Amino acid sequence: MTPINDAIRPEDLAALEAALPRKWWSGKRIVTSALILAALAAVLYGLQWVAAPGVLTPAVPHYVEVPAMTVNLRAKGGERRYLKVHVVIEAASRKDAAAIKARLPAVIDGFQSFLRALRPQDLAGASGTYRIKEELMVRINRAGPGRASDVLVQELIQQ
Repeated sequence: MTPINDAIRPEDLAALEAALPRKWWSGKRIVTSALILAALAAVLYGLQWVAAPGVLTPAVPHYVEVPAMTVNLRAKGGERRYLKVHVVIEAASRKDAAAIKARLPAVIDGFQSFLRALRPQDLAGASGTYRIKEELMVRINRAGPGRASDVLVQELIQQ
């Protein structure tokens, strides 16, 4: 018995190999294509930051001035304690600032009801200021369609 390579002549073998379908996506081509696509994606991502530097800067905030308020605090034993608060509301967009300005009386009413319920010990330390800011944010966002991004405390005096 003769081996199969001896039974097929080299020219017939070449004709048979030429008739076989070519494997277009070999492993080497897939890896090369993936590397080229990854490099292209990295270049485009890098160009995004170079071509548009304004993308990294945050939106210009819009501020809404709230008039200074003086409220009575709940003090023990009939003692008279007062709190003077002056804040500025930071809105993310002009539209939000306009909506907050339109609803400012409702915002101030929400502020008053919260501030009058405070006790002098509620204002102690940085945590007291943080709590006041957070509660005022809640009242602003409840008052209407405009959304506040921050409350900036300009003045907080306890007497």
